[in-house]
Amino acid sequence: MMKFDAKLWKTVILMSFINILLSIVNVMFKKMLNQGINRMVANTYRLAAGTLFLTPFAIFLERHNRPRLTARILCSLFFSALLGLSLVQYFFLIGLQSTSSTFALAFSNMVPSVTFALALVFRQETLSMKSNIGRAKVLGTMICICGALVLTLYKGTALTHQMPQMQTQTSNSSTTAVTPKWATGSAMLLISRGEARLFW
Repeated sequence: MMKFDAKLWKTVILMSFINILLSIVNVMFKKMLNQGINRMVANTYRLAAGTLFLTPFAIFLERHNRPRLTARILCSLFFSALLGLSLVQYFFLIGLQSTSSTFALAFSNMVPSVTFALALVFRQETLSMKSNIGRAKVLGTMICICGALVLTLYKGTALTHQMPQMQTQTSNSSTTAVTPKWATGSAMLLISRGEARLFW
């Protein structure tokens, strides 16, 4: 029988809470994108809100243990923010606009497999198929990739009833026009996740 570990359960509850918040944010961004807000404006608002929220913590909690701001650190921060955050968010918003908020959140399950693949490419991780750990890593990566492929290639029927105007619009539009948009959105989400792993 497994012992109750309070620290482990706190971590699980916190991770679940963060995923719930992420799903709320994704739904809100999908709603904004559907109403016509520019992706760059949405990205700017998201990064500005994050900056306003995190700045007091950086100023007051890490005042004594942060290094001096040199030109090299400022340059690194600039390129990290530009390529590692702004571009990742922009690709994510393109993918979110082309797919659904549920799909975008479910696609974030690709993060472990992309991270593992990049770690193998850059020789940060070793893989031994003779050990159980190595086989488990490969199996987990394959499950993540297969799940993402199923989400990308299969688009089921809508679970909610559409208004009559929406039904006539969707019946007039062919499924061949929807499929490339869905595939493009999947590619953008994959790029955003891969780029995020490269810079983190």
